[in-house]
Amino acid sequence: MILCCAGLAAPAGGQEAAPHRAPHVPWLEDAPWAEVLKQAREVSLPILIDFHASWCGPCKALDAMVYNEAEVIRELADVLTLKVDVDRPDAEALEKEFGVTRLPTLIYCDSEGQRWGSFTGFVSADTFLARVRQWKRSLSGEREFLARLETAPDDPVILMEAFNRSKGAGRSAEAAGFRERLLTLTRPDRRHEAARQLVIIATNEFLSGSADEAQDLIRRTETMFPADGQDLGRDLRLRDLESLANLTGLQEQLPDTLGLLETYSHMIKLDRGYVPALEGFARTALAGGIRLPQATTCALRAVIRSDNRPDLLALLAACYQRRSFHARAVKWMEKAVAAAPDNLEFHDRLGLYRSTCPPWMRPPDHN
Repeated sequence: MILCCAGLAAPAGGQEAAPHRAPHVPWLEDAPWAEVLKQAREVSLPILIDFHASWCGPCKALDAMVYNEAEVIRELADVLTLKVDVDRPDAEALEKEFGVTRLPTLIYCDSEGQRWGSFTGFVSADTFLARVRQWKRSLSGEREFLARLETAPDDPVILMEAFNRSKGAGRSAEAAGFRERLLTLTRPDRRHEAARQLVIIATNEFLSGSADEAQDLIRRTETMFPADGQDLGRDLRLRDLESLANLTGLQEQLPDTLGLLETYSHMIKLDRGYVPALEGFARTALAGGIRLPQATTCALRAVIRSDNRPDLLALLAACYQRRSFHARAVKWMEKAVAAAPDNLEFHDRLGLYRSTCPPWMRPPDHN
């Protein structure tokens, strides 16, 4: 009877019927990663990797409740899908490369094998679809951006966006490359915007606790500008001065006294009469107790260029006092008091300077 029934069940031609299989995601089962990458590059398709094991319950649930859904199958039609059994010896290298520690783990990559998104554990078909679609939108946006970058490789704003995208995706080396490209944009029509973007990067480094990296980046940014202003037109020279002044704000916060003095010196070379740089150098050197003769010269030039501005007169007096030129300190402090007679602090400082000045050197008190 068994043989008879078997005979009745056999199809015409004596061949057994192929077992019916429900629609399912067409996985590449344990294919070599190098071959999958080669295929992905040739057809420019993203890759979805499913790290699984035969003993993993959630893995089986994905097979039974997600990968057989018609909408899921359609959504993955333009994705190379690779299943990797982690119990196979040849899977270990890929498992380590992607840092797989739990099962199931699904990794979404671009056609170059760069990780674009991932999740672990079982999810419903709706959640799976939402994540795949979000990854696709994100990757599509990246491709559009890369096309813009290719057409404008020296645009500081686009390079900054590339830096942020790479850094946000954890691609630190790639981000560093875009930062270096910003540092090369020394042309007059590029350097001001490039420097502005580099200050943003340095500020973020500082706020994240990397003060040394921020200091180094600002110092390198300063070198993007010409050493002097002889060959610059007035408008371009002013733009360079404004860009360099933008660096000093962060240098003060770091603080980077030596770097700050170098930036002010650079500005003075561009314009010997630029009062903000003369004042900045004098105040920074005075606060640090260094380069005091140069600080005094800068303060004197600032006084002359500003037509005896009271606070700069007081700054010049402080430079002389710090250098123990007490009579000169008294002289310039008297001028500051005369220019701003209602400033009580100036009066106090004049009294202090007079008290430290030897009697035989002290100018007569005109008050």
